[in-house]
Amino acid sequence: MLIGDISRAELRSRLRGAGVHLVTGAFTIHVRAELPHFVDEFAEMYADFTVEEPPGIDDASVRVAAASGWRWRSGAQAMAWIANEPAFGPVPADLAYTVFETALNWCVAFSDVAPMFLHAAVLERDGRALILPAPSASGKSTLCAALAWRGWRLFSDEMAIFDFDSGDLRPNPRPVSLKNAAIDVVRAIEPRASVSRTYRGTPKGDVAYMRPPATAVTRALETATPSLVVTPKYVAGAPTEVVRLQGREAFELLTTNSVNYATMLRWGFDRIVGMVERCIVCRMTYSDLDAATVALDRLHREAMARSAPS
Repeated sequence: MLIGDISRAELRSRLRGAGVHLVTGAFTIHVRAELPHFVDEFAEMYADFTVEEPPGIDDASVRVAAASGWRWRSGAQAMAWIANEPAFGPVPADLAYTVFETALNWCVAFSDVAPMFLHAAVLERDGRALILPAPSASGKSTLCAALAWRGWRLFSDEMAIFDFDSGDLRPNPRPVSLKNAAIDVVRAIEPRASVSRTYRGTPKGDVAYMRPPATAVTRALETATPSLVVTPKYVAGAPTEVVRLQGREAFELLTTNSVNYATMLRWGFDRIVGMVERCIVCRMTYSDLDAATVALDRLHREAMARSAPS
């Protein structure tokens, strides 16, 4: 059953009671919520996602509810709990959905059984993964959102998740977080994109979420092999420029953006070294999404040619 198949009244009842077991691809999250407006926003963004029935073993649990005892001049407050523990300080109730998305990132990235993660957007084409590791405010999410409608399949806006057995990347195509000017950019360039309302006054400024393309969700169990790593940086007015990274520079780029590399021991080291040896690794400066897309398409073709049997 999909979230979109559940009536809004039934979904509210489920979330207030036993909750729903949301399958995001790589993970199954037990979600509960007690705020009516949050339920509407959750239903819109996750309409194409599966509810696991009957439920199995969840990877994590998140609950969003009013922050009991917290009421400031600004009015009612909301909080998120991970595994029944408070995750973050209270936020205005109007921003409850934003704290939910943040909690989803934290609850899996820092669990005891998490595989290796990179803080990166990931997209797929022809069975090969493009990894975009970059810090906040780099233009990573804007580029990711654009590529998701330009021939690439969205894996994740936030995390590259490695399978322990194969070393391939596992999809986790949740809504893409857009910040400040990127919100209007994505709305303008892609009329097919469903973008949430803008949440104002968050710690990161204005935030909105792009619902993942339906095909990304329906193919959320199809893994991909890493072949291209590009760290993007948006610079207003700059031409699109690609610089190759090798050896130590490439290794440091990947380890710096890994959330839990140090806990992976030899497996993590071998995985990073293997990517340095087999992937094209680059740094890209851009200001124009069309030119950046052309450059990445070209790099993808080169990576496919390198991996083809001789």
